[in-house]
Order: sequence, then structure tokens, then C-alpha cells
Amino acid sequence: MIRKGDRMKKCRYIFMIVGVILLSGCTKREEIKEISYTTSGFGIILKAITVNTEERTKKIFINDDYTKGGAPREMSEIPEKEFDVYDINDVETLMKEMNKANILHWKDRYDNKNIMDGEQWSLTVTYKEGKTKSIYGSNDKPRKLDELIRVLFDTEK
Repeated sequence: MIRKGDRMKKCRYIFMIVGVILLSGCTKREEIKEISYTTSGFGIILKAITVNTEERTKKIFINDDYTKGGAPREMSEIPEKEFDVYDINDVETLMKEMNKANILHWKDRYDNKNIMDGEQWSLTVTYKEGKTKSIYGSNDKPRKLDELIRVLFDTEK
């Protein structure tokens, strides 16, 4: 015969197990398929990068001629031959480093309207599940953006 106290303990354990299972699904990090970042001044792209974890590549563009004006103003305007392409040796380590920035919790927009001329940036993250997150900043940024940029532009990984 099962006592009432034993039945309550059993129910409590079942609820705890179900709760742990549900919460572990909520905290799962989404895996990044591709991340693209640009920084620009006066509408002209100064730097751009696309990291593709499935192709295991980083494509980096540095605009040394930006002071002359003109294109590119959009990532799609950069000719493929202008990118330096690097292989990613360790995707798992790169993913861990990118996940430390906690991009999923960043706001969609960061603006500092007190600065007239400055730097703009954009970040587009495509997750393996198909979800996309676009983030834009003008003279403001999330706390961990600089760390993320260092990881993205590191050609040793």
C-alpha cells in the first residue's frame, strides 16, 4: 500500500523532471549558420565580413579607398574578388566564442542621436533553423559587440 506522503513525493519528482526537461529546451542556444557584419561611415562600407559555419569560411572586405567616396554602400555591391577568403579550422571553437556575445538577446537597434557624424554598423545572423536576426547601430552598440568583431575578424580560427 502506497502512503499519501510517498505519492506526494513521487508527484513532486515527476513535476521536477518535467520542469527540467521543459526549461532545458528553452535555454538551448540556436546554432548560427551565417553571420554578416558591416561597418560604414557616410554610407560607405569600411569593413565587411561574412562567416559561414557550414562552408567553414570567412570572407573579409576592407575598403582602403573609402576616402574617395562611392561604392560600396551595400554588401551585395562588393565584388566577390574584393573579399579575402579564409578557411575556418575549428568551427566548434568559433561557435563557442560567437555564442559568448549572446547575440540572440541583443536589441534590434542601437542609436545615439547625440552624435552627428560617426559610424554605423549592421549585423545579420542566420540560424540553422532558418530564423534571421538583423541588428543595426549608429554611434551606439551592445556591450559585447567589440568582442564579437574580434572573433569574427580573427583569421587564425
